Amino acid sequence: MGAPDSWKTAEFNRQWGLEAISAEFAYARGYTGKGVTIGIIDNAILSHSEFAGKLTRLDNGSYNFSYDKQDNMSFGDHGTHVAGIAAAKRDGGGMHGVAFDADIIGTKLNDYGNRNGREELIQSAARVINNSWGIAPDIRRDAKGDIIWLPNGRPDYVAFVKSDVIGEMMRNKASVEWGSEQPVPTGAHSAMPTLLRAARHGKLIVFSAGNYNNYNIPEAQKSLPYAFPDVLNNYLIVTNLSDENTLSVSSTSCGQTASYCVSAPGSDIYSTVGRLESNTGGAVNREAYNKGELSLNPGYGNKSGTSMAAPHVTGVAAVLMQRFPYMSADQISAVIKTTATDLGVAGIDNLFGWGRVNLRNAINGPKMFITKEDIPQEYYVPGSYSEKQFVVNIPGLGNIVEPGTSVERRCTSSECDFDAWSNDISGHGGLTKTGAGTLALLGNNTYRGDTWVKQGVLAINGSVASNVYIENSGTLAGEGTVSAFRAARGGSVAPGNGIGTLHVLHDAIFDRGSQYNVEVAGNGRSDKIDARRAFLNGGSVNVSLEHSKNLLSQNEAQSLLGNKYTILTTTDGVNGRFENANPAYPFVNVTLDYQGNDVGLGITRTAARFDTLASTENEKAVARAVETLNATEPVTETVKRSVAAPTAEALSALQDDQGKAQAVTEEAGIVTGHPVYESFLGFTSARELQQATRQLSGQVHADMASAQINESRYLRDAATERLRQAEGRRIASDIKADDNGAWAKLLGNWGHASGNDNATGYQTSTYGVLLGLDGELFDDGRLGVMTGYTRTSLDGGYQSDAHSDNYHLGLYGNKRFGALALRAGGTYTWHRIDTSRSVNYGAQSDREKASYNARTGQLFIESGYDWTNDTVNLEPFANLAYTHYRNEGINEHGGAAALRGDKQSQSATASTLGLRADTQWQADSVAIALRGELGWQHQYGKLERKTQLMFKRTDAAFDVNSVPVSRDGAVLKAGVDVAVNKNAVLSLGYGGQLSSNHQDNSVNAGLTWRF
Repeated sequence: MGAPDSWKTAEFNRQWGLEAISAEFAYARGYTGKGVTIGIIDNAILSHSEFAGKLTRLDNGSYNFSYDKQDNMSFGDHGTHVAGIAAAKRDGGGMHGVAFDADIIGTKLNDYGNRNGREELIQSAARVINNSWGIAPDIRRDAKGDIIWLPNGRPDYVAFVKSDVIGEMMRNKASVEWGSEQPVPTGAHSAMPTLLRAARHGKLIVFSAGNYNNYNIPEAQKSLPYAFPDVLNNYLIVTNLSDENTLSVSSTSCGQTASYCVSAPGSDIYSTVGRLESNTGGAVNREAYNKGELSLNPGYGNKSGTSMAAPHVTGVAAVLMQRFPYMSADQISAVIKTTATDLGVAGIDNLFGWGRVNLRNAINGPKMFITKEDIPQEYYVPGSYSEKQFVVNIPGLGNIVEPGTSVERRCTSSECDFDAWSNDISGHGGLTKTGAGTLALLGNNTYRGDTWVKQGVLAINGSVASNVYIENSGTLAGEGTVSAFRAARGGSVAPGNGIGTLHVLHDAIFDRGSQYNVEVAGNGRSDKIDARRAFLNGGSVNVSLEHSKNLLSQNEAQSLLGNKYTILTTTDGVNGRFENANPAYPFVNVTLDYQGNDVGLGITRTAARFDTLASTENEKAVARAVETLNATEPVTETVKRSVAAPTAEALSALQDDQGKAQAVTEEAGIVTGHPVYESFLGFTSARELQQATRQLSGQVHADMASAQINESRYLRDAATERLRQAEGRRIASDIKADDNGAWAKLLGNWGHASGNDNATGYQTSTYGVLLGLDGELFDDGRLGVMTGYTRTSLDGGYQSDAHSDNYHLGLYGNKRFGALALRAGGTYTWHRIDTSRSVNYGAQSDREKASYNARTGQLFIESGYDWTNDTVNLEPFANLAYTHYRNEGINEHGGAAALRGDKQSQSATASTLGLRADTQWQADSVAIALRGELGWQHQYGKLERKTQLMFKRTDAAFDVNSVPVSRDGAVLKAGVDVAVNKNAVLSLGYGGQLSSNHQDNSVNAGLTWRF
């Protein structure tokens, strides 16, 4: 989001209060009030450009105007100015508000029309309501009735008396209570029932302290928590600071509201305003207004007062409601208060309350869990701060918070799933963690109350001075320090953030039904609890393997098997036993070892073999090969004799020198293993193993071999079609037996092999050109040669692909015996194959590539008998072809999952029986022929197309099968020939080979030239 200083634009700097509250630090973290709605009870808010698309008015549509004794008229822009401070847009002009991305709902303080804006506001989505208004005390006057002015230029207001203010509130308690229990009536005059009702509907009430001089205290409306202490945490009173961090001479002090009062900039604040201006240059008065000569124009201007300070706090609240989307209004209030910068007398004081609001601090979470013991007695409101626990609900992404209220919302930001508080938290209160999400405490926390983890995860990555109790579905995690913990039934302890150590100053207690979740790694690291004493009253040890590391990127991996770990260490002893130890993996067994002050954990292999979870032949073949990797790894495995992490020397040796590696690993007690084998130990289900074996199999190599065999048919088809043409059985019969002919054919083919339970399907495409030359060799006989180039592309399963450049050479010929024709030939193809495949399962990831040569040879023979009449030529035929494919060895480059294969070959024999038909006619000077073919192809021998592979640096081979060929299939062809002159014939054709497992389609275009 950029550095904080990058947010200090000209628009930002026009309003000095933004920097004073450190708003730029919140913006740099991405918190701008987006998604939060602010309520404002004030004068009607002008439809200013700064509020475009974000302002909703709940009043009756009229604005507020005032008149002087000369009937001059002015616009009441107080509410407009307040709204701009809180949430004016950041649009590059004028100024912007604290929560510039928040929305605004405004209603008038005194609106006696038919619309009940106050009740609508209470029922709306607004979560914080600004109140920049109040009831002024009397001003002292002299004997002449003139105002008495103080030396500082302020009017001499009569001072409110605390007992009188609170007494007035208490006298009205019953009526206010009654009024708050039903919807606010239309045109209601008293605001106190509205405020109480709003607070009890989960709104945060922000109230200006008043502008009645520092010696004064807030009036009765602001003292409502004295009568209703249950809403104190939803109430904030705000005093006015100058740009020198002093209390403005005009500002009322916090006084009796100090325990729920803060301070904010309020002097000479630049914000949105509106002005009445004459369209004619005349007077701005009632008469001109009635004549329609006045316009209400938006602008900007400066104002001062606690009315300007309060919307700073309202904007801060909106920003924090975005920052902590799971927090309720009272919790947001606590964050604002406890993170304020202390001013004046240390701690809560009469003038500034908690101090100046500070967004830089506030976005890092609360700094105190408040109870009544944290409030000075002189400012304590009886019955307030009665809750001992700060209950934080990190609900999990997408869950509902504050259900059943007007502020119910779905928690959709990342903080709903994981959040971290980095402030040092003090106070007499405690913390209760609920919700499925994770909360991390990063600070040095000295709060005195207990810590409870009832749901989700609480990660202590700093320190907590209190005892921690874990129950229900809660988990204590992290690598910080706690005083002590007790895990009750359902509670879990999982040290670290990943692998780490949780430090316990005193007792670590596990009760029956609790769980100790331990993560281990092959390099000797494991989760650990380091405590003074341990009391094991039962509980289970659940062991998981570290998954954060990509083993396939390494040539070797330190093995889990044979390792021993210390998972609990104490200074004063271990009392009792865990109930059991449970690995989450079918191939790993764990044992616990109790020795003195420590509890150890051993890792061994179970009797279950990898292939027991495989379901297909390919999967089983790979699983069996992986099973052997532990024994074939070139570094001799040694039994681990130390729980220390491997030394730098050992790690370096593993990479640099195999002989030295063995010596050093034996000395350090490091167990080495094959990365693929080690990754299999972490599988928890059959599905995980099956997915991995399919990706490790290298099926793309078998697919490419199968594709090359299948597509050899295009060469023999081209040769036989040319021979038929030369025999006069197609339109090009003008080429006599004693003529020579040259031909060219363009190929385009696309095919699909349907996957089965064992092998994934694939798609192929082949494009290229074939060229040929032939002539008469003997009576009724012809011999020709052909060559060409094609390129084949294959897209396989699991992000595998292959390409080959194919260079062809062939010899073909025929001999006619009347109506019977014999045709035969042979072709040879050189392939340059490039393959690439991805391996991705769990945390494992690799990309394997190979380039290798292969060759395909084929022999074919065909007989056909010509039945001809006046309209159509028919030719029943029989074709037999033998194809042999051989690769020159496969050697993939990549990580630990790279494969190799020795030179190997495979063959296929197929016959085709069918019928060809063609007809022709003359159109003007052009001869046209249509041709077609329908055949049945039969495959002999084995249908499997398999390739033998092995992991590099091993000799354990396995067979991987491609999609098998179908025993029988249909052959379809159709085409058209056009004789453009006596020497040239153009051809266009389609060919298809259709079977249950393979579907190939091709189009071709040809040119034949006689000479």
